[in-house]
Amino acid sequence: MGSAHLSTHRLADGTLVVHVRGELDLASTATLRDDLSARVIAMRPPLVVVDLGLVTFMDSTALSALINVQRNARSIGASLRVVNPSPFVAQLIDTAGLAEALGYRSAHG
Repeated sequence: MGSAHLSTHRLADGTLVVHVRGELDLASTATLRDDLSARVIAMRPPLVVVDLGLVTFMDSTALSALINVQRNARSIGASLRVVNPSPFVAQLIDTAGLAEALGYRSAHG
């Protein structure tokens, strides 16, 4: 079963930066979705940047969780952008066709 950890900090412009590390799968996705959504709604940042550089595994449930967080961010007028995904995670995002929805600029697109 996966284990994921989140850490957050705010930039001077109010941007919420979220560093995610570990495995994002069915066992850990609820934490990502619930904790991150709660932080977004409570902090009301103009932009949420999700750094996936230390994610070692990710499945479709995690993609669904990120889309859920993106919807919550949009509901308060914020944007969400995924940055720094590992090659595996980047390929998963591209294959699922979610790069644009997650604000990720693929090297291939």
